Parts: sequence; structure tokens; C-alpha cells
Amino acid sequence: MKDISLRIKSSFQNFENNSLNNDLFYLLKDTLPFTEQETISELDKLDDNSSIDASEYYSKLYTILNTLLESITENENEVKSLKNLLNKYSATDSDQFASEGNALVSIIFKDLKSTGTLKEFTKSLNKWNRALLLYYTLLKSDSPEEIDLIEIQNGSIDVVCNIDFDVSLDLTKVVMKGLAVYGAYLLYKSKMAKEIIASYMGNRKLISTEKEREKLMLLNIYETLRDTISEQHKENVKNDKGISKEGVDKKIDEVSKVIAEHIIKGNEIKLLTYGTQDDKDLDGDNSEENTKELADKLRENTSIVRERFNLLEAKDKQLLLETYTIKDDDEIKG
Repeated sequence: MKDISLRIKSSFQNFENNSLNNDLFYLLKDTLPFTEQETISELDKLDDNSSIDASEYYSKLYTILNTLLESITENENEVKSLKNLLNKYSATDSDQFASEGNALVSIIFKDLKSTGTLKEFTKSLNKWNRALLLYYTLLKSDSPEEIDLIEIQNGSIDVVCNIDFDVSLDLTKVVMKGLAVYGAYLLYKSKMAKEIIASYMGNRKLISTEKEREKLMLLNIYETLRDTISEQHKENVKNDKGISKEGVDKKIDEVSKVIAEHIIKGNEIKLLTYGTQDDKDLDGDNSEENTKELADKLRENTSIVRERFNLLEAKDKQLLLETYTIKDDDEIKG
């Protein structure tokens, strides 16, 4: 039965990584989010009781789960009622965006330093506006349109943009690569590095090589983003000879730095649109099914990265920020 308790605790950790509690607070008005129940503390207290017998454990576990289920059901009913109401107003706009061959992409700012003042938030938006326009020119020959800002949602600052469908998919794939490498670095720093270095028993030469590996893994986050965008550009040039080759390296460098800074600071990118009205244009990797799978994997990888980041020591978090925060002198004016 303790296996049930462990699985519930794991689920709640996943909820926390995905900021579900904050989302429910802003969404629900009539019911309390189920994440606010004392579920985890009650399970911990139950599991820590070494003198409890099986029948009493089962009885108390049943009570905890029943309370949790009732709370989830209340939340679900309120969300369903809100969904039915909002669907009356959202369907037309969604179809309009899809018919234009665009996708909705959410650029989420959870880092308070990026959004704490109007000046910093404006700088962050300007960096992303320029990066998206530059990224477009690396993948397509036609002139990019201005990025449409659909809405800014509360909570964490959630900026929803209307972006060319193909470009949005390629951007998602770039972020996925960056998160994979970043996640590997975080796993290494939070667990593996300490165990490996401890096993060297003070051998300075081995410890030195491990420090060099750490440095290379840290820099590999940017390098992977850069190389992935470069590969996308080269592949698209084969099919579209009109794509500009002017200042390619500089463009790739700037876009890579903006994406790296965004994910290092704990911010997110979400793909909100999985297809267009004309499904004939969506086949293979760009089918609606595969696109939805890509969006789901992006959310999952983001959650894993956030969980690993929280395990880092303060000095390691600071090193990440010092390495990847774009300095004012480095910013290119658009």
C-alpha cells in the first residue's frame, strides 16, 4: 500500500514542477485547488508511523484518498463549466489563426528578474521579438511579418504569439534539444559529479579532468542550440534557394543566446496549436498527432529540467545565470 502513497507523492511533485497549483489558483473561483489539501503531509505522517498495523494503515489511507478525490472532482466540475462557457467565444478565433497557416506559441516568463519591472520586461520582449524575426529569416525566404501578440496572461507572464506554423515547429524542436542537453548537465551537477569526484579519492589530475568536463557540458547548452539552428538553416536552404545567407552566423548566435537565456532562467516555451484547418498540408513529422506528441514531450522535458534545477546548490545556479544571462553590452539593437 505504501507503493500507492509513493506514486501520489511523485504525482504531486510533477504538479509542482508544472506550476499546476498557481494555474488552479487563477482559474478556480468557487473551489479550493486540490493541491492545497494536506495530502502530502498526511501521507508522510502515515508512512512514518512504524507502529501502525495494516488494517489501520489502509483505513487512514482510504480516508486521505477519498478526501483528495472529492477535491479533484470539485475542481474538475468547475473547470468543465468554465470550459463550456469559454468554448462559445474561443472557437472562431482558433479557426482564424489556423486558416492563416500560423500556430500559437506561448513564451512564459517565470523569472521575476525578467518581468519584475516594465523596463526589464520590455527588454525581454524586444529580445524575443528580434530573435523570432531573425529565426524566421534563417528558415524562410519570404519577408517575415511582425509577430502578433495575442494576449498576455496573468500568473507567470505568459505571452501568446501568432507565429508561422512551420517556424513554430522548428523552434519547438530547437528548444527540445536545448532542454535535453541542459537536463543532462543538471543531472550531472546535482548528483553524478559529486559521486564521481568523491570516487577519485582526492586525485587532483582526475578531479581536474572532471572540472573540464563540467565546463564543456555547461557550454554545450549554447553550442547544441547553435548547431541545431545551423542544421535547420542548411536543410531549408536546400529547398528554398531564396533564403538570405547574409549574416547567418551572427543571426544564429543571437537567436541561440536568447533561447539559452530563456530556458536557463527557468522560463518556458509551449506549443499551443497542433494543426491547421487544412490538414492536407500536415503529414509525416508535421501531422497533428505528431505535433501534439512533440508539444507533450516539450512540457515533460521542461518539468524534468525544473525538478533537477531545484536540486542545485546556490553557487551552481549562480554560475548558470552568469554564463547565460545576456549582458546589456551584448544586446544587439533591432
